Amino acid sequence: MIDLHMHILPGLDDGAQSMEEAVEMAQIAAECGTEVCAATSHGRFDRQDAGEYIFRYRKALKQLQAELKRRGIGLDVRSGMELLADESLLRYAESHPLPGYGGGRFLLTEFYFDISLRQALETLDALMRKGYHIVLAHPERYDFIKRQPENAYTLYREGVILQVNAGSIAGKFGRGAFRAADHILGEGLAGLVASDAHDAFTRTPDLEETERILDLYYGIDASGILLEENPRRILEGRGLDEL
Repeated sequence: MIDLHMHILPGLDDGAQSMEEAVEMAQIAAECGTEVCAATSHGRFDRQDAGEYIFRYRKALKQLQAELKRRGIGLDVRSGMELLADESLLRYAESHPLPGYGGGRFLLTEFYFDISLRQALETLDALMRKGYHIVLAHPERYDFIKRQPENAYTLYREGVILQVNAGSIAGKFGRGAFRAADHILGEGLAGLVASDAHDAFTRTPDLEETERILDLYYGIDASGILLEENPRRILEGRGLDEL
């Protein structure tokens, strides 16, 4: 499996808080069958030290990769970042490349949960006009989709790749997120599913149960498409197959 949303780098955000916890997360991921993940630390560009943050990110990524190799843990950790899509990000993008998966043009983005559909579309359109492809993190958790799950189709129609969280499928983010995730998956709108793991205890990178649920409720090939084929295509900078 390939997990393109994981807060595994230590000390950069609300994910892993130490190298030991990051290693434990990697071990859990590898043991459940994940071979590749993206280290998607939160990226906010309203900060004055954006350049310094990216430097710290790259340093932490290299350190984790080296530590996993030293310990013989078979998880290939790639670069990426979960970018808060707002006016600050758009301003930063005017003069800087944005950190996509593997340094490419596919961006993992997120919003504040109370954003409106109109604001979301305007911001994503501005990023796409700059030549980026958008992977939207956990669309089922935004208020405008929880209230009206059919709004997910509007994003899908605009070419936004929808990344559903494993925790939402399991009901860990409330009934609204669960129902929205079920709608997105059931209507074939999801591009991929990811753990959005933050630690080794509660929001872990274990996707084994998610894999079983996807195949049981959304088609025998669902896990292969959403946890392997489509994430691989994103890392390779290619388009997606539909579910």
